[in-house]
Order: sequence, then structure tokens, then C-alpha cells
Amino acid sequence: MSPRRNRNRWLAASAIVLVTASCRRAEPAPPVPPVVAPAPVRALPAAPAPSVPVVPVPGAPTSFVQLVKRTRVSVVNIHSTAIIRQRPVAVFPYGEDSPFYQLVQPPEQKAQSLGTGFIVSADGDIITNNHVVAPEELGGRPADQITITLDDKREFRAKVVARDPATDVALLKIEAHGLSPVPLGDSDALEVGEWVVAIGEPYGLSSTVTAGIVSAKGRHGDELGAGLNRGYWDFIQTDCAINPGNSGGPLLNMRGEVVGINTAINAKAQGLAFAVPINMAKNVVADLRKFGRVQRGWLGLRTVDPRAVGLEIATGALVGAVVPGSPAHKAGLRRGDIVLGFDGVPVDDAERLRWLSANAGVNKPVKLKVRRGEAVQDVELTTIAQPE
Repeated sequence: MSPRRNRNRWLAASAIVLVTASCRRAEPAPPVPPVVAPAPVRALPAAPAPSVPVVPVPGAPTSFVQLVKRTRVSVVNIHSTAIIRQRPVAVFPYGEDSPFYQLVQPPEQKAQSLGTGFIVSADGDIITNNHVVAPEELGGRPADQITITLDDKREFRAKVVARDPATDVALLKIEAHGLSPVPLGDSDALEVGEWVVAIGEPYGLSSTVTAGIVSAKGRHGDELGAGLNRGYWDFIQTDCAINPGNSGGPLLNMRGEVVGINTAINAKAQGLAFAVPINMAKNVVADLRKFGRVQRGWLGLRTVDPRAVGLEIATGALVGAVVPGSPAHKAGLRRGDIVLGFDGVPVDDAERLRWLSANAGVNKPVKLKVRRGEAVQDVELTTIAQPE
């Protein structure tokens, strides 16, 4: 075969291959995955800016450290000891001069109590609760020995200057000088919700500090029971941890001022503690220093709560009787009147009127807001000393 023919045959074969290749069905290309935008990276939340502690008064500390350092030196431990003498044997055949007489007598017993107090003068005046120095076991008489231990562990014998069981306040005295008195605040200005601090000696654990808030004000003794309805009470309620041994210690506001005297707890509950308002204690102590007893005002009214006799009246004190010759009698008050206010202060109930009139003091002109029938009028009168 000639070279020319071979060349033509190779070109034909090449053409067939190329045609076959060009006519071969194309294989489908593998699918291209869709382009998916990457998920956005979620930014972590920014750390919150440090919050500024909310304090009840401008300039109040954001912790209790400095407050405690300033006031702890003014808080004292009180240890009272009393001798309880049993009734002697009525009849002893050999007489009291017999050497055997003492052998048949009942032994003396000691009653001890722990409490707290706080210094109110540089020369040794101390305020505490009456029941700390005159426990119920003694029938109301003061203890035979009262020992005061200061924050620096120095000990002093104390004497009872005067005391007032009706408000559970007592004034003591020790022979010392250069002490650090704690400032007294204004309990009337205290607001529900304010922070307060208690310092005391619960179960003998010295200088124990607890904190809480003012839970309520104006609690009556009859609301608490346990015989407290016999006194004159206007308690501050707090949820500070108060235990036996805290009695008589200070309740402090954020300025480091005493606003109450820790006095009572509800043993069946937690966070229910009660303090005597310091404004009441100031008046009591002033009278104790000056007169040796408290000078309480008196109107000559015997009142009850209106609701107690079925009246649909939410507030006020219903006059049940007027003592002849009393300030109320001279001012024209009558049975059936309802006292709604005392010198501009609302009278919530009969107990509130009793407390307001007693706390007003003696020879104090006051104005009562009185409802008689449908009419409301102001009645002016002057308090006198409460009868013994």
C-alpha cells in the first residue's frame, strides 16, 4: 500500500475517533455544593458594669466594717448574779441559835443572766434592758451583783441608777472615765427597709455582729404577747439575728447611731426581733436621771378599739369611760367619743392613744381630734402626771 493511502486511512480513523468522542454523551458533572454563608459568631454578652451599692443615706458605708470598728468599743457585756433565798423551815424545835439550824435550811441558789448594754457617757453611764439586771426569776428586784465587761476586757462592778419596767429600760453606772459613748440617733426618722446592725453578746459570744433591715415600726406589746401588753411599747421590728444575750444591746443605723435597744424576739419564728425606739429611751433616761422615775402623761380616758364593740370604724380609740376630775373630763370629752388624732399624729387604736398620752410627758398642752356622731372637732387639754 502506498504511503499516501496509509496516510488517508489514518486520518479517517482519527476523524472517526474524534467524531465518536465528540458524539459521546457527556457524563454529568458532580454537583457543586451550594455556598453557605458561615453562621454568625454570637458575641458573648458584655460583663455588666460593677453596680454601685444602694445605701439608705448619702455617705453611708457600703459595708459594715468601719461602722462596727467605730461602735464596738461602746458595747459592753453585762453579767448579773442574784442570790435566791428559799423560804426557811417554819418550825425548828431547837431555835435559830442551834448549830444544826443552818443544816436543815434549804440551800441558797444563784440565778445568773447575760445581756448587753451600751455606753452613753464618757464617765460610765450605760443603758440596757431592765430584764437584764432584774430578771423575772427575782420577782422584779435587781440582781445582787452586776459585772460590766468592756470591749478591752476590763471589768467593773455596776450599780443600778434607776429603771423603768414599763418600757424595759435601765440606767447603770460604773466608776470609769475616758470611755467612748455611742451617738444616739433619731428613731422617728428611721424608715422601713433601712439597713440596721445589731451588736451584742448572744449566749456569751462577745461582740457578735448581725445585720438586717427595719421590717416594721409601731408594733404594740399586745401584738407580741408574753405579758408585753402591760408596758408602753412602740417596737421597731427587724430581721437582724437576735438571740438570748443580745438583750439591751444597740440597734444601729448606717451612721453608727443607736436607733433602738434590742429587747425581745418571737421564739417560735425566725427573723422576728423587736427593739425599743431610742427616742422613747431618751425620754425615759432623762426622767430617770432627774426624778428617779418616769413622769408619764395622763388624760383620764379609758378607751377600747371601735371594732372590739362591733363598730365598722377602722381606726381611732373609742372612749368607754371618762375619769371624773381628769383633764379629759374638764375638756368635755364623753363616753362614745372617738379619738382620731393626738397632736397631729393619727390614732390607730386604743393602745396607740395610751402610748402617745403617756409619752407626751406631764403638763403638756395637747390637741385631740375627736369624732362625736357625724361631727369632728378639735379638743385642747393639758396632760397631768399619771396616778400611781
